[in-house]
Amino acid sequence: MCDHTACAPGCRGRARRRATHRLRRRSLGALRRGRGHRNACPARRTRRARAPTCRVCAHHRERREPITASDVRFAWEQDELTPAGTIVRWMADRIASVEVLSSRDFRVLYRNGERWDDYALAPRVVPSHRLAQATAAQRAAYAREPVHAGPFAIAAWLPGSITLSAFKNYVLGPPKLGRLEIHFFSTRAAALQALLKGDIDVAPWPVLEADLAKTLDRFADGTRLLAHYVPTEAMTVLRFGSDPNRFGDPVVRKAIELAVDRQSIVDDVFVGRARVPKTFLLPPHWAATEEAVAGVAPDRDRARAVLVDAGFVRGQYGILERGGERMTVTLQVAAGSTARVEVARRVAGDLAAIGIAADVRERPAADLMADVNAGHFDMAVTPEDASDPQLASARWSGFVDPWFDVLGQLASGVPERNDKRAIYAEMERVWSAALPALPLYQELRVDVAPSALVAIQPTPSGAALSWNVSEWVFVAR
Repeated sequence: MCDHTACAPGCRGRARRRATHRLRRRSLGALRRGRGHRNACPARRTRRARAPTCRVCAHHRERREPITASDVRFAWEQDELTPAGTIVRWMADRIASVEVLSSRDFRVLYRNGERWDDYALAPRVVPSHRLAQATAAQRAAYAREPVHAGPFAIAAWLPGSITLSAFKNYVLGPPKLGRLEIHFFSTRAAALQALLKGDIDVAPWPVLEADLAKTLDRFADGTRLLAHYVPTEAMTVLRFGSDPNRFGDPVVRKAIELAVDRQSIVDDVFVGRARVPKTFLLPPHWAATEEAVAGVAPDRDRARAVLVDAGFVRGQYGILERGGERMTVTLQVAAGSTARVEVARRVAGDLAAIGIAADVRERPAADLMADVNAGHFDMAVTPEDASDPQLASARWSGFVDPWFDVLGQLASGVPERNDKRAIYAEMERVWSAALPALPLYQELRVDVAPSALVAIQPTPSGAALSWNVSEWVFVAR
């Protein structure tokens, strides 16, 4: 996947392509932010502490037409048309209206009780004069024409690579590297080979994953390359379908929780570097309180006994049956992560030990999530972002318990974090009791860079490694 802070918005979400950086050891560097990106213009609006009135900075473009407050309203209207379930649509739905007061002033009215960590980032700018009547082809072309606002400027954009050159007048000061080359690889094996051969200098997450820890420990030991491991605010979970004869039955879900040895999976796949979460929120995030939830140790004998008490019997080939229905299921896994697929196979092995035959099938993440949201699945291994507790809670709304949904609404309207944290603690307890999904592992990002390249600072939020690329510099060792 692309490192989107370092390249233009047109490459955002480009299917299954992996980006790496080639750094040129020169005196200056470069970074790029895209037009229409939420961070495209750092000064495009100024919000008073409690007032929703904002002002747009005039930003002249190639047609010499300034950005206006109407462009903020246009962006919100466009976001309201995006598919439900996306982060863009979720943010747009939190806003009741955008009022244009003048060409440079506007007021954002949020819906009652809507206040989440990133609420001030919901309004954004999209130029209506360029896109209001644009065709799909014109919108695609526009996405490849970023507005320069950071320490990088695009010098060349060719198939397979993007070259970024330094912008000496960057507002935070000239960067320390002269040029960045971003190369795309079709597989992580190709990216790994390029890294080993020295064809590239940096392989940012998720180009490589933590399941390669054994390999990385051999050559990224700090001598020439250094592997940076950072737990993220995201996890991978085993989601359960709603069929009451199968995984809609809470007894069956409890048996699976007892059967799957998650710690063993983490130890084998990630060399013990990842951790097993307890709920849908992850420490050390301020909203997470895992102390309220007791851990569950694997116990397959108890799992088998629970299933027998629920009316299951062993049938042909040892596969469980109940009411004439065999427990042969499809375990779907979101594509794009070798580690995730390997974990899904390990889960299927643990399920087989208690008589559940699971066929693992890898599917495009977007297609799988569409079926998951529609309830058309048996079991699915999917990634879950837990960086924003309100958004994370909203994704589980309707899948847990009515009380969970009530608490979620209450938490969204409480201003103080201490009060929110107490509510989220109760939500974690309710979520764990209902067990709509089984948390498998906290995702662990791994970024590989030269040991001589300083100022590399991976973040748990999942932000691109190049968020502070203007500070990167090679030093003599």
